[in-house]
Amino acid sequence: MSKDTVVVRKLDKSECWDFLGRSTFARLAYHLRGHTRIAPINYALDGQRIIFRTAEGSKFYALKVEDRVALEIDEHDAATARSVVIQGHVSEILQPEEIKDATVHLRPWVRTEKKHVLAIAVDKITGREFAITPHG
Repeated sequence: MSKDTVVVRKLDKSECWDFLGRSTFARLAYHLRGHTRIAPINYALDGQRIIFRTAEGSKFYALKVEDRVALEIDEHDAATARSVVIQGHVSEILQPEEIKDATVHLRPWVRTEKKHVLAIAVDKITGREFAITPHG
């Protein structure tokens, strides 16, 4: 790698949204009883909202109390790594017609019952691309 090589590059918003649109797996960070928790989720985009399902449990109840969340996705190959982080507010979608429209592209990975459809309204989106330093 020459000294002219850009090691870290900020992704613009369009690149961040494109990257989010190509993926379906993310890590959701939320607060529960004064602690930050991270849970894997699969998701789909609905415009500029992130849609996911969850079952009743600690994550669902925590999100009903504290609606601020962060979501992170990443990928890498031998030469490059990319990461996008969003911050936003989560809310439950309750209207059957809106649920149907919002989940049209959502494909759960596991066949467990997840009755609650949640949407993250994105307040901030940032991303970076890294040139991976070769070993040697």
